[in-house]
Amino acid sequence: MGDIRQHFDDEFKRQTIKHMQENGKTPAEVSKELDIPVSSIRAWRKKFANAGEKSQVFVDYEKLKKLEEQNRELQEELEILKKAMHFFTKSRN
Repeated sequence: MGDIRQHFDDEFKRQTIKHMQENGKTPAEVSKELDIPVSSIRAWRKKFANAGEKSQVFVDYEKLKKLEEQNRELQEELEILKKAMHFFTKSRN
C-alpha cells in the first residue's frame, strides 16, 4: 500500500521554520526530528521567505515596543541636554 499523505496547516509550517532558524538547524535536521520529508521543509522555508517574511519569520512585538519606548526616552534626554548646553554656553558669553 502507498504512504499516507500528511497535511500541515500554515501555522505549523511557520512554527517549524521559526524553530529551524532560532536553533540554527538545517532542513535535514528538522526533517529527521519531525519525520517530514526534507523537500517539504525546504519548500516551506522558500514559501515563507518569499511571502515578505525575509530572514525573520516573526516579529517580537513586545521587544519592539520596549525599544520604541527606550528610543523615545533617549530622544527626550537628548533634547534636554541640547537645551542645557545652549543655556550654559549662552550664559558664558
